[in-house]
Amino acid sequence: MLQKLFSIIISLVISISAGAQGTCIINGNIADSKLADGSKIKAVSLMRADENGQKTEVAVAKVKKGEYTFKYELSKNEPVLMYTIAGFGKDNDIELFIEAGEITVSTPSAAEPCMSTVTGTPTNDTYTEYKAILNNRENEIATMVKELVNTAGHNEEAIKKLQARESIKTRSQIIRFLIDHNTSPMTPFEIEHTLLPILSTAYADQIVKSVSTTLHSHPYYHSLRNKVLANDMKVGNELPDITLPMLDGEKKNLNDFRGKYVILNFWSSDCAKSASMITELQHLYEVIKGKEEYVIISFSLDNDTAAWKEAVNSKGIKHEVWLHASDGAGMDSPAAKTYKVEKTPKIILVEPEGRAVSLNMDIDEVVMRIEQIMSGDLYYLDQKE
Repeated sequence: MLQKLFSIIISLVISISAGAQGTCIINGNIADSKLADGSKIKAVSLMRADENGQKTEVAVAKVKKGEYTFKYELSKNEPVLMYTIAGFGKDNDIELFIEAGEITVSTPSAAEPCMSTVTGTPTNDTYTEYKAILNNRENEIATMVKELVNTAGHNEEAIKKLQARESIKTRSQIIRFLIDHNTSPMTPFEIEHTLLPILSTAYADQIVKSVSTTLHSHPYYHSLRNKVLANDMKVGNELPDITLPMLDGEKKNLNDFRGKYVILNFWSSDCAKSASMITELQHLYEVIKGKEEYVIISFSLDNDTAAWKEAVNSKGIKHEVWLHASDGAGMDSPAAKTYKVEKTPKIILVEPEGRAVSLNMDIDEVVMRIEQIMSGDLYYLDQKE
């Protein structure tokens, strides 16, 4: 008994120490190490996903007698984010949130990593509880369908009605749980990935507002709010934020330019219409030059970063209030997808509070409207789409 108590105390000390030092310790155990293909799992990888969903391996651990350990040092002020443990086969990663403390990952079988449980830290305990609700509801609905078939036969229409009715109940339970846990980083993550696809824009906006203000600086809240804003883009509405990888290597965000009128244009160096627009923007630059409250941001949708940089240099369009950004992803750029850019060029005019003045102006109208604003005529305040 004393030995067991001593072990518990030691475990608590390690856990508290890990949290205090900004360390995440992951202890994994696999009851059956045999993978789906019959081979034994030898190693697992800790994977981190970036804002575009691309995964990067950050650590590798050998699996010995069904056990493995990761020790991950968190950087200062690192937010709690979802990582995955890979090595179980394609699309069979184990999801977990990385935060200070000691996490236990229990996997009954390497062939079915989806059956794993992750416990030990606040966010993971909450996420495990949340997933249990979803699993229970799934099992309950499956049982109801089975009973319906047994009593009334296989009636496709009746089954669909039952599933639709019970799905509404499931959604209500999910919403209630997430609102009750609105300070957890998993809440904005799950709202974005589970609820947004099935909610109306108005309802989605209400759900976003239920997220605690303590999370408003968290990347998952930022991503969630961005998605809601992107789903309701129209003149007069606040526009979603986008990442701007600048020409000099620095990363900025569109929201960094609040307080200024932003002429945001999407272009590509190999597009003839874009080239013509750039020429016209040179005239606009002469109009706003020296005025700090105006800025042109040209976002290149070139796949070839070198070609983009060469075009900027050869055209001589790098100026103090004419900035250039590109992520080299072409039309697959997250920024282009957020702003629903289907072809170049496209010009968007943003007012100082981040709202859309126009989502698709011709360059001639942009020049006219900027001159109008400079004269003190804030026409857009009474403008409706």
